[in-house]
Parts: sequence; C-alpha cells; structure tokens
Amino acid sequence: MFEAFFGFKKGPFSQNPDPQQLFESAGWSQVRARLQFLVDHRGVGLVTGEVGSGKSTATRTMLGTLNPNLYKIIYIQWTTGSALDLLRLMVVRFNKAKKQHPILVLDESQLLRHEALEQLPLLLNFEMDSGLYLSLLMVGQPLLRRTLSLQIHDPLRQRVAVHYHLEGLSREELDTYVAHQLKAAGVKQPLFDDTARQALYQVTKGILRKVNKIALTALRLAASRKNNVVDEATMLDATQEAFL
Repeated sequence: MFEAFFGFKKGPFSQNPDPQQLFESAGWSQVRARLQFLVDHRGVGLVTGEVGSGKSTATRTMLGTLNPNLYKIIYIQWTTGSALDLLRLMVVRFNKAKKQHPILVLDESQLLRHEALEQLPLLLNFEMDSGLYLSLLMVGQPLLRRTLSLQIHDPLRQRVAVHYHLEGLSREELDTYVAHQLKAAGVKQPLFDDTARQALYQVTKGILRKVNKIALTALRLAASRKNNVVDEATMLDATQEAFL
C-alpha cells in the first residue's frame, strides 16, 4: 500500500475529503461571498463550472455552515424529469421547512428540461411580509448558462442576483493544494518535485477531480517503483493510466 510506503496517516487527494482536507481556493472564496449575499438578500444565484471543478462540493460545504435553526437547505440533485416531477419534490421538502428560511439548491441544473426551468419564476413570485420566501441556487455545468440565455428563460435569468463561474486552481494554487493535501494526510515533506507539479497542472488545468485522480495514481506508481518522490516521468505515466 502506498500509504504505508510514504507514511500517510490517511489517504490524500480523496474525492470525498473530510473537512480538514478541504482547500479554499480564490474561486471558492468568490463562491462563498456570493452565497452569503444570496443568504442575506434572498433571490436567485447561479454557480457554474466544468465537470470536476468542485462547484457541488463548495456549495455543500458553505451552505453546511449555516445555522440549521434558521435555514432549511433543500438540496435536489436533479436528473432529467418533468416540471411536475420537480414540483412534487419541492413541495414535499418545503413542507418540512417549518419556520426556517428555505434555500433551494438545484444541482446539475443543466439537466433540467425547459418546461421545468419555466416553472421556477412562479415559485419566486411568492412573497411573505419580510420579502422573498426562498433563496434559489442553481448549480451546473457551462451548458446551464447557454440554456438560460434563451429568450424563453428571460423571466428566470433576470432574477439572477449573483453568478460565479468556478475555474480550476491557478498554477500557484496547485502547489499550495498539493502541499495542503499531503499535510492533512500526515506527511509534511514534499512528495512531488517541480517538474511533476508542472506536468500535473498542464494536464489538469487545475480541475480538482482530475488533480486528485492523477496525483493519487502517481503516488501509487512511485511507491511501486520504490521512489520517494514523484518526478515528471512518473507523473506522465500516471496521466496515461488515470485516463484509460
């Protein structure tokens, strides 16, 4: 096992990291600021990003810090379905919100049918004495932005108060992320040399899911070869294996 070879106390680069392994990049900070605005002022927010950029993890993590006595997070990870299916899901979960402020999160929103998207402004038309009844956050891939640009979705698009497109880590952030992951897993010494980190950035463009997958593969290959440090050659081999 590569964990024993390198002296890890727990696995690094997990796709489902514990709170200590979470890394707040500049992009995550921007998402946090916009979600806080959405919570404070209500309305509609939009978070988009490429597959594996960490948009769902960022959203779940940040909304998870809200006071559960005040806020009810209604999280729906959507697949294709009718507008009626979506409304049924929301009604069931709204009934459990009690006096909390509901925050409706529609993940994978690029999969929503046009008819379902057209129903969302109707939900937002309902107001209470204190203003809008709910906050709506749509999370999805770049296709979602193109869909919302269609004229039929003007009523929904015009209600979007905050929007952020989450990019991959910068080259400098990737170095910090790698060190952070190793330290959180119990190893303080660097295990990736400069050429390996550069190769890792070139192939992943900082997309977290790709970074985690290839870095983990590289560590496993290095351990199998009894190498104490991942070099460029090992990283390139890991890249080929990880994308088989």
